[in-house]
Amino acid sequence: MKGWLWNGAAFQPAEGMPLSDRGARYGMALFESMAVWNGRVESWPEHQQRLKIACAERDFFADDRAFAFVRETLESARADGFARIYVTAGDGGPTAPIESPRIFLMLESREREREDCWDLGFHDDVYHPPFGGLKTANYWFHCDALAQARARKFHEALLFNDHAELVSACCANVFLVRDEKVSTPPRGSGCRQGVVREWVMQQTKVTERRLRQEDVTLADEIFITNSWLGIMPIATLEGRPLGPRRIGARLAGAFAESSLRL
Repeated sequence: MKGWLWNGAAFQPAEGMPLSDRGARYGMALFESMAVWNGRVESWPEHQQRLKIACAERDFFADDRAFAFVRETLESARADGFARIYVTAGDGGPTAPIESPRIFLMLESREREREDCWDLGFHDDVYHPPFGGLKTANYWFHCDALAQARARKFHEALLFNDHAELVSACCANVFLVRDEKVSTPPRGSGCRQGVVREWVMQQTKVTERRLRQEDVTLADEIFITNSWLGIMPIATLEGRPLGPRRIGARLAGAFAESSLRL
């Protein structure tokens, strides 16, 4: 694992986050995840824009000077893997203004997923998405839900909010296909507005609507998206085989060849 902290002029190597930081103490941090592949950061301009929007929504000051050095810093590490940028609330009490955020980068060596489809289950506990699905450091629920899914021999699990609406998978957005029509949860249900999710919605007609477990079980096809997986078609739901993986597989192939991967 490699890490860097923005010092106001450059990213300097760092071992971790100060214990005084509210990102560590209270989970008050926003992030974007990126893949670094073949020595290049994938989709950084799109991730940067998402992060700026999230910072503005939560009144975090986003230092454009730092963002200008993200790609250069990660690519100079000469290693492929999973990268994240965090903008934290910095030091202070839980109600203090966010006046001096910290910006961290991390890069974890990781190999690409080799499967061409995954198995999916349901998570039983109700998920309460913070701030309408913003990517925050409050990620324990996601990790716990994913661990439970893996213990049941599923790759991922679907989360539902307290209105019984589909939100997402633990670490990915989700798309359902029925009768060749594609739908996905809206941000109002708590989904995360990811870069790959947006790419899918630009490539094919997608309806954003509130979805329930019945919609999932009736789906002909399901696929999930995030910046590490790209687009992953789903083979089974709670052990039940789904239909032919046409739309998800087609989009997965197109995304792999798209400009986002350059």
